[in-house]
Amino acid sequence: MSRVSPERITQGRELAGLSKTDLADRLDVSPAAVAQWESGAKNPTADNLAAISAALGIPMALLMKPKPAGLSIRGPLSFRARNNAQIRRMNRKATTLAEMVAEVFLWLDERIAFPVANLPVLRGEMMPDDAATHCRREWNLGDRPILKLGELLESNGIILGSAVFNDERFDAFSCVLSSRPFIFLGSEKGDRARSRFDAAHELGHLILHQHLSECDLRDAALHKRVEAEANAFAGSFLMPESTFKQDVINLSLEGFLKMKPRWGVSAQAMIFRSRELGIISDSQYTELFRQISMKGWRKARREPLDDQVPAIQSSLGKRSLELLEKNAIIHAWEIPSELPLPISILTQVFQAGAHEFRPAANIISLSSYSVSGERNDDQVAL
Repeated sequence: MSRVSPERITQGRELAGLSKTDLADRLDVSPAAVAQWESGAKNPTADNLAAISAALGIPMALLMKPKPAGLSIRGPLSFRARNNAQIRRMNRKATTLAEMVAEVFLWLDERIAFPVANLPVLRGEMMPDDAATHCRREWNLGDRPILKLGELLESNGIILGSAVFNDERFDAFSCVLSSRPFIFLGSEKGDRARSRFDAAHELGHLILHQHLSECDLRDAALHKRVEAEANAFAGSFLMPESTFKQDVINLSLEGFLKMKPRWGVSAQAMIFRSRELGIISDSQYTELFRQISMKGWRKARREPLDDQVPAIQSSLGKRSLELLEKNAIIHAWEIPSELPLPISILTQVFQAGAHEFRPAANIISLSSYSVSGERNDDQVAL
């Protein structure tokens, strides 16, 4: 039997959110055995390998396939909460998810010409408001509201992904993998305004904080400051002072709600931004949030008019699959043989159903070859 790639066992375990002991219990082996497999000290038997694949829900072929050499993470994953074992495990799960999605895009990079990553470079130290303004200028946005936020991020080479956290403390995270920026948004809450603010918050991390390390963010005071800076960036990026101030006329809660479809952010975010800009006083801010709390919008109930906020659209993966098939490069059902990642990763990236990655009976693969019989390996432009 070929040698197993130890890092793939670790990847699968962490993606499943399991400890070594958890996996050992599922396999009815000792935690020491799992540790030896993951360190490479011992190779699992064929029976062990089949059990690992079944327990973790990952293809056996992936366990035999080394991680790509070009897959490297730069900067910290930006979770808002970080300080206990469960959160650290979630952090590792997020890292593994990001690595696997990035692996798909490394594979796609050989076949598709994607937009070049275009994160604005700051000129020395910048306050979050200034950094947000600088980003808008670099992307030629002016000071208008941003309605097509997903399209904007993807056109600047930022890959958007989704994640299921099953934990209300987690909303989103971002990182740079193999020189490409990624933003992952939680998919459970279905709150469009919150997702848009989360995306802008993570953009702030990508621009402001990539010089930091995971070790740096273990400092509670620094981590708190970093989160405040990302929030300030998001508020300024989505609600630039010059135009937002002109729109804030009715200072009642109803007035802020009416602005929600135009600016694509929650009334709460607009109220917070209005206090920052001196549009409302501290006492007005306190009264507005008292009303919000009484209506239950901060916890049990969502704000009204969220269905009128533009949703974040992600289309890079879907369009990539369409191009691959249209240009007879590869069919969806052929991809797992070249890229044996969990089907859940492929369905997420390509926004396709799991059935599309399973071959129909009695199909012989010819589509990856041109009429002359030569492989069609040329990139196609997205």
